[in-house]
Amino acid sequence: MDRNALHHTIAIGSTAWIYLNLGLIIGIFVTLFFSKTEKSQKIITPILAGILIFNFAFNQFHALYSGIWQKEVHLPLHLCSFSTILSVIVLLNKKQWAYEFLIFWSAGAIHSFLTPEITDGASLYNHWEYGIAHAGVIITGIYATYRLNFTPRKHSWLKVMGYTQLTLPIIGIINYLLDSNYMFIAQKPDAQNPFIIGDWPWYIIGLEFAVLLHFAAFYWIHMRIAKIRDNGLKE
Repeated sequence: MDRNALHHTIAIGSTAWIYLNLGLIIGIFVTLFFSKTEKSQKIITPILAGILIFNFAFNQFHALYSGIWQKEVHLPLHLCSFSTILSVIVLLNKKQWAYEFLIFWSAGAIHSFLTPEITDGASLYNHWEYGIAHAGVIITGIYATYRLNFTPRKHSWLKVMGYTQLTLPIIGIINYLLDSNYMFIAQKPDAQNPFIIGDWPWYIIGLEFAVLLHFAAFYWIHMRIAKIRDNGLKE
């Protein structure tokens, strides 16, 4: 059985791909531009959280109302779904642990723009929902570091890497019971991602090394963002 039967990949360089990535860039710029003061941050922060909550909840409602909801597809069991929940926790409750999981797991959201694969169809609505959900994760991480004064703790990327391993057997069992492909560990993605090498289960081993590399890179990126932020405050 093809567990990716409903999946829709967006070709790199296509019009949809350009719009998707342009939307991410504009979203980052707009969020940072209009959140320069504490007063504006008190407005932007709940708005950003509200958008993520609404997009998440409406997607579930839309699938149920349309009669297309499937337990194999629509449960929030991908890392990006977890990251949406973490984003809301960071924005509304300012939790450091949630922030650190968010910024490292958002590495996957980056690839959702570089090699997009929509898990529940090719409709225009699905494009919008996919873009908002994944952009929200990336934007929240950058916003939390640059505007909300979060900074990743030393070795946090290694700790998150360790805890991430605990999700694999749990999601693997769920995939086995539901015949699903959450976190893409039961069947490799259809997207032509250069980090997907070989067939199941060998591509998972390659992904583990890729994830470790991405976590280290995102640690460095957010430390640089924090340094830029701090230097700006001193001027």
